[in-house]
Amino acid sequence: MAKATTARKSRSVRRQARRVMPSSRRKNRRAPAPAAKTGPLTLGELIAAAFDTAGGEFLEVLRVVSSPQLSKALGRRIVLET
Repeated sequence: MAKATTARKSRSVRRQARRVMPSSRRKNRRAPAPAAKTGPLTLGELIAAAFDTAGGEFLEVLRVVSSPQLSKALGRRIVLET
């Protein structure tokens, strides 16, 4: 709530008090971010993610997995044969 303070020449000046953050927001703010999975990515997980991305199209999965961008990101080249 705003409080009245007396300033020079007897004028009343409104002063805003500090409001306390609700406990639910305070609690959420202090919580650390959940740790992501830190283990290495397996080839099976990579192919499953490619199927999710490509919508189940096999040829599209082959194109995504063997793409130069993915090879550069992984640091390895993946070769799949049909």
